[in-house]
This record gives sequence, C-alpha cells and structure tokens, in this order.
Amino acid sequence: MTTDDPADGGEGGLDSVWRWSLATFRDRTASDAPTPGGGSAAMVSATIGLGLVLMALRVTARKAGDPEKLTPVVASADGLLAELSAHADADIAAFEGYMAALRLPKASEEEKAARKAALAQAGEAGTETLLNAAQSALEALDLTDQAARLAQANILSDVGAGGAILHGAIMAVLFTVDINLPGIKDPELRTEYAGSRAHLGEAAARRYEAIRQTLAGRQA
Repeated sequence: MTTDDPADGGEGGLDSVWRWSLATFRDRTASDAPTPGGGSAAMVSATIGLGLVLMALRVTARKAGDPEKLTPVVASADGLLAELSAHADADIAAFEGYMAALRLPKASEEEKAARKAALAQAGEAGTETLLNAAQSALEALDLTDQAARLAQANILSDVGAGGAILHGAIMAVLFTVDINLPGIKDPELRTEYAGSRAHLGEAAARRYEAIRQTLAGRQA
C-alpha cells in the first residue's frame, strides 16, 4: 500500500523526521504510535534551541559589519545542528530496532536465545544513541556559552531561550537513559553507561548555570 504521508518511508518504515511537516511531527508525537518518542522529540527541540543561538550569532555578525569575525563559531554551530538533526532520526531507528527484536519468534529454545540476544543488543544500541545525542547537545550548550558573551545585547533573550531549550533537551534524553539502564544486562556496560549519564547531567547543569550568569551580568 502506498501513502502520501512523508512520515512513511514508502514501505512502512522511517524516512526522516525532517521530511515531515511540523504539524505531522506534532501529531505523531501526540498519537499512540511508539515513535517519535522522548529522545527524538528532545533532539528536534535541541535543533530549535541551537537555531535560536545561530540566529543571534548571525544577526550579531551582520550588524557588527564584520560577518567573518564570527565565521568559525557559526560554522561550528552549523555542524552541531546537522549532528542534532541526525540524532533525531537515529533515536527513532534505534527504537524501531528494539521493537523488531521484540517481534522475533520465541517458540523454541534457540529462538528464545536469539531473541534475548537481539533485545540486549538493541537496548545497548538505543542507550548509546541517546548518550551520543546528549553529548552533541552538550557541545551545543558550550557554543551557547560563547554566544552569551558574543551576541549583541538586544538579542540575548534568544541566546537564553536557546540555552534553556538545549538544557531541557539534554535532561529529557538522560531521563530516557535512566529508563533504559535497568534493562542493560551486562553489569560492566551498565556501570559505564550510568557513569556517562551522570557526567553528562552534571556537565550540562554547570554549563547552563554559566550561561545564566553570563546573561545576567550582561543584562544588569
């Protein structure tokens, strides 16, 4: 069966959330469909947050009459925007991989063992995908800290809004990691993931507080 919905990859599979309309993404998120879920929604939100920061940087460069001055920072932000966008699709693909493992047959002992191994592999892949997404969003928060010092005073609110969205996106992704961790059967790997999760959460909190202080100082 064919469909005109860009959310359908042509054979019932994911194409890309970036081919969807904004209304389609909103409605699919609000539906009872398993995807998009928290990780992909967080990454789409993160692209909006970083987009606000990029806008502030570009406006600053243009109004300062020296657009090349901020070129390296803008280029870094553009690269991170692409990364965050890719993470949104990767999260959906990872979850669909887990759902596919759930649907594997389990009639025989061999099938049960294969299904168990597939579920473990899918759970690990999904958790790594989330941690990688949070790392990219943390780097975007670092760039937001730079923008808080560089952007013109009259558009600092956009930098602040972008930083708040990015911080929220990181915490949303890490909440999903928390849900996944008990399902990681390898104890060493579970400990490694938990350590990465703790580091990312603490680093995000520090960076966001630094952004808040910089903005408060400049707006005083």
